[in-house]
Amino acid sequence: MREALDAAIALSPNRSAVVEACAGSGKTWLLVSRMLRLLLAGAAPSELLAITFTRKAAQEMTDRLHEWLRVLALADDATVRAFLREREVPADEIDALLPRARGLLEAVLSAQPGPTVTTFHGWFLDLLKRAPLEAGLPWGAPLLERESELLNEVRERLFARWAAAPASPEGAALLALLASLGEHNLRALLRNFIAARIEWQAFARDQADPVGYALGELQHCLQSELDADPVAAFWADPALRARVGRLGEALEKGSETERKKALAIREAIDAADVVQLRGLILKKDGERLAKKANASTLAALGAEADTFLRDYASVEDALEALARHQTDLRIRELNRHGLLLGHALFTAYQDAKRRQGVIDFADAEWLGCQLLMSEEYAPALAMKLDARYRHLLLDEFQDTNPLQWQALSTWLLEARGGGSEMTVFMVGDPKQAIYRFRRGEARVFDAATDFLHSHFEAARFSTDMTRRLAPPVVAALNPVFAGVTGFAEHRHAPQNAERPGALRVLPLQVEKTEPVTAGGLRNPLTTARTEAEDRVVDEEARVFARTLRDEILGRWGVIDKGTSRAAAPRDVIALVKKRTHLHVYERELEAARIPYITSRRGGLLNALEARDLVALIECLLLPHADLKLAHVLKSPIFDCSDDDLLSVFAPQPDAGARGWERLLALAEAPHATAEAARAARLLPRWRERCGTLPVHDLLDHIYCEGDVEARYAAAVPPARRPQVEANLRAFMQLALTQDAGRYPTLAGFVRELASLIDDADASPDEGLAADGADAVRLLTIHGAKGLEAPIVWLLGGSDRPHGESYGVLAPWPPDAPAPLHFSLFGKQDERGAGRQGSFDEEKTLAEREADNLLYVALTRAEQALIVSGDAGKNAWVQRVEAAWHALDLPADLPVAAEAGTHNIELRTPIEAPPIGRRVASPGHNAAAASGEFFHACLEVHAPPGAPRKLAELAMHLGLEREHARIEAEARALLARPELAHLFDPARYRRAYNELALLDRDGRLQRADRVVEGEDAVWLVDYKMGEQSRLLSDTALAEAHRAQLAGYRSLLAALYPHKPVHAVLLLADGRLVEVDTDVANPLSFLEPRP
Repeated sequence: MREALDAAIALSPNRSAVVEACAGSGKTWLLVSRMLRLLLAGAAPSELLAITFTRKAAQEMTDRLHEWLRVLALADDATVRAFLREREVPADEIDALLPRARGLLEAVLSAQPGPTVTTFHGWFLDLLKRAPLEAGLPWGAPLLERESELLNEVRERLFARWAAAPASPEGAALLALLASLGEHNLRALLRNFIAARIEWQAFARDQADPVGYALGELQHCLQSELDADPVAAFWADPALRARVGRLGEALEKGSETERKKALAIREAIDAADVVQLRGLILKKDGERLAKKANASTLAALGAEADTFLRDYASVEDALEALARHQTDLRIRELNRHGLLLGHALFTAYQDAKRRQGVIDFADAEWLGCQLLMSEEYAPALAMKLDARYRHLLLDEFQDTNPLQWQALSTWLLEARGGGSEMTVFMVGDPKQAIYRFRRGEARVFDAATDFLHSHFEAARFSTDMTRRLAPPVVAALNPVFAGVTGFAEHRHAPQNAERPGALRVLPLQVEKTEPVTAGGLRNPLTTARTEAEDRVVDEEARVFARTLRDEILGRWGVIDKGTSRAAAPRDVIALVKKRTHLHVYERELEAARIPYITSRRGGLLNALEARDLVALIECLLLPHADLKLAHVLKSPIFDCSDDDLLSVFAPQPDAGARGWERLLALAEAPHATAEAARAARLLPRWRERCGTLPVHDLLDHIYCEGDVEARYAAAVPPARRPQVEANLRAFMQLALTQDAGRYPTLAGFVRELASLIDDADASPDEGLAADGADAVRLLTIHGAKGLEAPIVWLLGGSDRPHGESYGVLAPWPPDAPAPLHFSLFGKQDERGAGRQGSFDEEKTLAEREADNLLYVALTRAEQALIVSGDAGKNAWVQRVEAAWHALDLPADLPVAAEAGTHNIELRTPIEAPPIGRRVASPGHNAAAASGEFFHACLEVHAPPGAPRKLAELAMHLGLEREHARIEAEARALLARPELAHLFDPARYRRAYNELALLDRDGRLQRADRVVEGEDAVWLVDYKMGEQSRLLSDTALAEAHRAQLAGYRSLLAALYPHKPVHAVLLLADGRLVEVDTDVANPLSFLEPRP
């Protein structure tokens, strides 16, 4: 039973305590406040051990501690007194503690050693360093950073060995699994086995034959007799065979369909085909038929009807028993072969790490736990730990796995048994446990709470008051989770009572069938089929980008440090469950010119800017690589023109000269451009440093001297700029961190990059934006844990959970020393009745984690929360929409007092000569938008065509639903026979769309279409608006006479020997010829009074 949070007790340095704290309640504040209280009470800095789960969280705790210590050291007495009162220091002790508080900053910074703030993995590695040499553990072994690369090498080597020896047990198992599972599923099964290697080691601990032991335990979940042939036994039963025969005889008296079924039953009996019989007696999914025969058939059977139904039920029972028997056989064979190969792969992987002298995180956890549980070495290690640490602080404990808890509890029991006065302070929130795929077990939190209460008399508290969420967000959160076990109604902090909030649910609906394109049927050779799920994501991405651009950014008011300002891109976090469709949302954000930063996994080395840098490194390493040199010269690093590249690489008399020599020669020529001269100056300088500087230092020089970041910032669209800048920083960091920067030469680094590109699992992620970058953050829910933003958009697409196949079943209760069971499973319908209880338990835990994932996503929002997705398939959208249906909460935040802008200006102004006068565009309305889009469709489809992205333009104009219709009308117009002389390439010499013309004053004009025939030139001006359709031909010609006269006079100079005819083309197909004989053909360009 947990009580409401009493901060005075929870922060007391003399008590152990456990706090279950909801999202946004200030867990870090509690932890660091507890550390301060311990230091104020006289604890030495070295006696503090704080363990969390990520290095980022550990660094945040350290930074917060140092920041508060500076406040205590430098602030005035009144501020320090208020600071201490806020952390529940008794009022009568504050004055006496002031001198010590003032000196804590110096004490902590000068302490050797200081407070230990680390991760669980860091703590286990520290345990191994403290182990006695006699333990034979890999003391000081470096961590294996790229597990997947080594594992792949070991697996492929074993596959080749096993395939070459098919008579060996492993070879036979490999062939059997390839035949039954296929290569893809076999690889997935072995990958999941290695991922569960901790569970395997714990389950098979101290077993001489681990595979035999596991198979023996599995047999308890299967039928006792599995050696006999169940199909042969089925047909060998004379009574059962007779019942099947009687079913056929009875059905012969029924309808025509039943007589055909009777014939099929006789054929199944003759062929002993149980599969055919099962399809006749049961449904396809194995369920029983509700109606065994027609009512008329049963009536015709008379007194035999009861016998028929009894026979039918008996045959159903037998078929179901047979199916269970066959399933158990497949389970046994899968595990017999799969466990053998899995254990062999695990053993070979461990041997490979041992030969290389490295360990991975799983090894660190396992070896550290075994060390603490060793009767021989545990007492000495516990003594070392007790001598160093007196106060343990545990953060985010809901993400702990059973092995980590086993290690901690073993140490704590040893400490308590040895009379240690250790205190423990633990915070966490089981509602935010979302790391089961990393073996996190939320139930450990409750087990640890009971343990600490029993052995350390820890007070147990919970708090459901959030400081992060605005009242409307809290009001929306409570009904969504009202029926979830362990969820208590949340309250907002008093200081947030007036903070505005907003909620939106955007359920999307799209057609299930593939729409017909405007040009007719889809060409399957050039255009992939668009699945319904993809259409949902496409539609959601368009709505997402358009809503941000048109309704939110620069309009909604968000609270920033107590004041309201217009929402900027940095105020928005967009969340997805998986990274599968990230590129779709990125595409729409870029089309809407909204800057964004993404968390795409493994995408860094495929980013254009990273590929430019790789080409640069290879160019410096291999001067004869002309293609790499061309790549570098064309990149934003140098931005050379096509003419520069032709000057360097075009065929020349000195055919023996390479591009590098030609570049150096070109730089000395009088006609060399500034870009080419710059490349010729910098590249040799960087090449000279290749042999003297480590890779990171060389890149540092390149970034600085080449002004790389600024040049890329000027070269890319504003929407892409934050991501590109982050990727450039991530590439620099890669050179420093990859294998601890052990690549002092370019050759070694290039080999490493090539290996990373080939290994998708090890390839580095794209960079994350620096703090303060003004960009929408597009993240996974797991990646956003610990973050918050004024506006959160949960993107759902058509995502719905899918069951897992070809994995490992290893249920491990928090208090158990090892998993209760370990076996492999295949398809979802082949799990067996004996293991169903464990699968049901796993399903319950998975459903609970799905609730937790939704909770984490919704609680990132400080003020506004938007949820979108497929209304028919996305369970979260359905759930949220149902919960919010009765809520009368605003859908928009209040409009900001001063409208903002999310456009990012260029850092370097670009000067360009003026070109004529800018003509003001008419006001935007629906008719004008339709006319503009019709015009664009003509531009794209009228030969020779133009590379415009109609889908993006339609989104920009708000015409997504009208896109197909308008484009079809444009195509139909172009296909009219009476217009063939203007649009059929066989009828004219050449044609131009949007032809640019300059008049004598340098003013730029654009003609919609110019067609050069054999005897004449046609100037076509599109008039697609509704107003043009309503005017007479005479009125239209008069309205546009001066404009077309100006165009005609310019074309007449280009075609002096051919007449130029000016015509207006209307959307209904009318052609109106305009007489352009006016006194001043360029008068329409003069400014109007």
